[in-house]
Amino acid sequence: MKKLTIILSILTTVFLVTGFTPRVTAQQNNKVPLLMQQTPAQAPPAALPPQPGMLPGQPGPPPGPAPQGVQVVQTIPVPTLLSHLAQAVQTAQKLNKLFTAGKVWMMRGPAGDIQLKAGLLYQGVAVAVLQFNPLNGKVLPLGINPQVYQNNVSLQTVKANLGNILPHLKILPAAEFMAPETCWSFPVALGNTVVAHVKIYYDGWHVMQDYAANQEMLFYGQ
Repeated sequence: MKKLTIILSILTTVFLVTGFTPRVTAQQNNKVPLLMQQTPAQAPPAALPPQPGMLPGQPGPPPGPAPQGVQVVQTIPVPTLLSHLAQAVQTAQKLNKLFTAGKVWMMRGPAGDIQLKAGLLYQGVAVAVLQFNPLNGKVLPLGINPQVYQNNVSLQTVKANLGNILPHLKILPAAEFMAPETCWSFPVALGNTVVAHVKIYYDGWHVMQDYAANQEMLFYGQ
């Protein structure tokens, strides 16, 4: 019995070492590192006109300190940038199955028009944002901003539909380079329209936080 117990202990140890370790490593390798921007792409919104659920005179979100992250590289040789593009495409494609639904919020543009938005999250952080038509709740293609001043769609309705939209989003394997943020910008398509962009750091490995969208979502989101 003692010999049998020793043999079983040895086999169990071997199984744990050889059977589970590669699997855990593979799962870790499938994760895309998240890069919190050192410097925001744009300042968070200041005080806005009163909105539903917002008390009159309530201030806008405080600027706060910029999140810590990898220092943005100012000047990088073109051959170096291009050499990382293939890896950036692979990283962007991994995100196709990793988006989760974020909060939904409404705010007003400079002219008082309503903007209805929802965050696309990765690891709990907004990396892209969708904009919806306030008249019918449908996702808007980038570049279309209807001048609507009365919201006909509730935030709860948009939030309920967001889970149905996620499986149909697809990151296209083509990018443009954004020099101010030193990153590759990949279009996110829904059907035949581009509805958002996701940014991959110039090294090709890190997905970047959408700082402005994340600030808006944290302050206004429901």
